[in-house]
Amino acid sequence: MRFRIVSLGCPKNLVESEYIAARLCSAGHTIGDDGDTIVINTCAFIAEAARESIEAVLEAAREPGRRVVVTGCLVERYRDELARLLPEVDAFVGRSRYGEIERIIGENGVYLGQGGFSETFPRQVLTKPPTAYLKIQEGCDNRCHYCTIPAIRGGLTSKAEKDVLKEFRWLLDEGYREINIIGQDITSYGKDAGRGPGLTGLLASLLKERGDWYVRLLYMHPKGITEELVELMGSDARVIPYLDVPIQHSEDRILSLMGRGHTKAYLEGTLAMMRRRLPGAALRTSIIVGFPTETEEEFDALLAFVSRHQFDMLGAFMYSREEGTVAHKLKGQIRKGVKRDRYLRLMEMQKEISRARLSGLLGKTVKVVVEDVEASPKVGRMLTQAPDIDGVAFVNGSCAEGDIREGKVVKTLDYDVVVEV
Repeated sequence: MRFRIVSLGCPKNLVESEYIAARLCSAGHTIGDDGDTIVINTCAFIAEAARESIEAVLEAAREPGRRVVVTGCLVERYRDELARLLPEVDAFVGRSRYGEIERIIGENGVYLGQGGFSETFPRQVLTKPPTAYLKIQEGCDNRCHYCTIPAIRGGLTSKAEKDVLKEFRWLLDEGYREINIIGQDITSYGKDAGRGPGLTGLLASLLKERGDWYVRLLYMHPKGITEELVELMGSDARVIPYLDVPIQHSEDRILSLMGRGHTKAYLEGTLAMMRRRLPGAALRTSIIVGFPTETEEEFDALLAFVSRHQFDMLGAFMYSREEGTVAHKLKGQIRKGVKRDRYLRLMEMQKEISRARLSGLLGKTVKVVVEDVEASPKVGRMLTQAPDIDGVAFVNGSCAEGDIREGKVVKTLDYDVVVEV
């Protein structure tokens, strides 16, 4: 069998696609764009993502002579309903059955089970060097009131440190030099297993590995960030100075309704500590606008908070009311038009902040990951821009795809820069 895999949603899903691809290849199947079987690894953490996943499934089903196999979060969230709603699909495979996918992929039906998928070697890495992802945990115990992830992926399960180190070394041996550490909330790493050092201890172990490589920490819950962790990040130039800290909101009443587990004062102190400890780091966050009962005054206070803290990158989302969450039952749902207006106002402010922050890089030397030399101009990223979610660097000069090069910033835009290497 020849198959192609379509991975939707977040990098955590992409890593699962890589395990699926490896299992199929190890069973003698081959991967390619012209595959007779299409495996779609879906996303469904909000209704819009679920709709996009269903559209991708229907598009694949329209291709003549193709078997369609659907995996991922859509299967976990909607389970038996899907067989009725999507009769075009040959097989639905739940996450706990990935370990058997090489056996069941040629069969028809719905394959579900209990428990999570235990990810093991090997992986068929689907990103191009030098960039790869390393997932260190599955699930989440935070139980934020708007989030469906625990219902879909279960509670926190941390990968053993020895297995993380083994996979890290394997990625380095395979030529990947920009390793992105991911999980639903990596600051909770090890808490389920009672490991004291947690993420700080894991990072210290990774830094003992020799070589010319870089590591980025993605998805850090504010309440899990410590001075010890930030100090360690600043102690080694191989840790990319990039702080990905989703705050979701700034105001105490909304934070409480969201179940975030911290206050505005805590956020103020944590952000100040990070700026003090890592003054040159890129600070990224995400924010939800239009959460139930959010007043105009609270939204204005959120704008003031963003203006004061000057995040280098910011992703905003209009609140999505999801069945099965605590917030779904809240009264005071905000109208879509109001949510969209607040979203646009926030992003307009962030565009000005981003433009001003990037202008400070003009004439400075930065490190750039070169991603596409066929484009004109060539396209890459500063190391302080994460793949797929941040801006890009347009690259002038002689370089090869996959290079990590130093260059001078010669122009800045709203979210992007131009770099001469």
